Amino acid sequence: MMTLRSIKLVALIVLSYFSCGTPKESNAVKQKTQTVTATPYTPPKEPLPPPTPKEVAPIEETPKTLSLLFIGDFMGHMDQINAAYNKTTKTYEYDACFSKIKPILSDADVTIGNIEVTLGVKPYSGYPQFSSPPSYAAAIKNAGVDVLTTANNHSCDKRKKGVERTIKILDSLGIGHTGTFINTEEKTKNPAYVIEKNGFKIAMINYTYGTNEIKPTPPNVVNYLDKATIKKDVDLVNATIKPDEIIAFVHWGYQYKDLPNKAQKEMFAYFKSLGINIVIGAHPHVLQPMEWQKPTSETPNETLVVYSLGNFVSHQRTFPRDGGAVFKLTLEKDSANSKKIKIKDADYFLTWVHEPIVNGKKEYYVLPADAYTKKREYFNLEKDYAKMMRFITHARNLMGTHNKNVEEYTE
Repeated sequence: MMTLRSIKLVALIVLSYFSCGTPKESNAVKQKTQTVTATPYTPPKEPLPPPTPKEVAPIEETPKTLSLLFIGDFMGHMDQINAAYNKTTKTYEYDACFSKIKPILSDADVTIGNIEVTLGVKPYSGYPQFSSPPSYAAAIKNAGVDVLTTANNHSCDKRKKGVERTIKILDSLGIGHTGTFINTEEKTKNPAYVIEKNGFKIAMINYTYGTNEIKPTPPNVVNYLDKATIKKDVDLVNATIKPDEIIAFVHWGYQYKDLPNKAQKEMFAYFKSLGINIVIGAHPHVLQPMEWQKPTSETPNETLVVYSLGNFVSHQRTFPRDGGAVFKLTLEKDSANSKKIKIKDADYFLTWVHEPIVNGKKEYYVLPADAYTKKREYFNLEKDYAKMMRFITHARNLMGTHNKNVEEYTE
């Protein structure tokens, strides 16, 4: 017979069994619950459209330009040498000569002229065998000139000493030059003066028709206007320098003639046949026409010739040798890496040499001609103003009649 205590114990065991179940049953229930638990349904999303690419405007590179200013003959007659001499300092001072034209000469990326004297050989002398003080070249540089061509009919006036001293003085002043060389090795090394600026690479070559029957002394070299020499030089320049453009500055033509002769025209045609389409001329000591042949369907090659820039400064006072012009050429190409060059602008600026007496001494001033037509009061002598006006009238008639696509520009 079960006691009351036994009955209570049995009841407690049964109750515990039905409340908690067996360990195995408890785990099974949990696993089943985890297995059947459903994930809420999420409808599939519509695929997003691909992003619309942004339209990027092409970068338009501004065309590159290079402005070149060409000047005629820098002469050095004895009157000019005497005018430059300062008795107090016992030095030769030329800066005043260019003081009135300096803003024009500085208004270009590169300014190039022809120096028609030798430098530094004493005694200094004028015509017919020129030698000027080194300070003449220093003043030319101070006026804004960067490059001087040295091949002309007076290159050998002072023989070997003159050729070599001229080159050394220009080098010492940091003035670029070409046309005469100390020896063949120097010419082979530097057959042209190279202008590298604003993304352009321009090679300047320079030749003369002769040297007044004074031949260069070996080993000196003067570039003569000879077709075989030119062809050899151009091939060398193209092979070694690989310029964007070659420009020739040449000494040619008849002196004191307003129009080019047959030989000048034929030589220009020869330069064009070699791919040299820009030729600048000097030597006649007077102005000659300028021709810019713009490209057309019939003649796609653009060409330009300036037959003569006349005198820039000299003691030649006979009309129309008392004046000249500077020629401004602006080149353009699409980018710095392009080799294709075209002419953007081509025009000229008239200059005139005033030779007044100041405090009993002769002076020389290169004047911007057009500006001084409005400064009549500047001239002490009415005849000087009249001479300038005569030159200007003649130059404008000549250029207006014979120039092609090249106009005058003023300040």
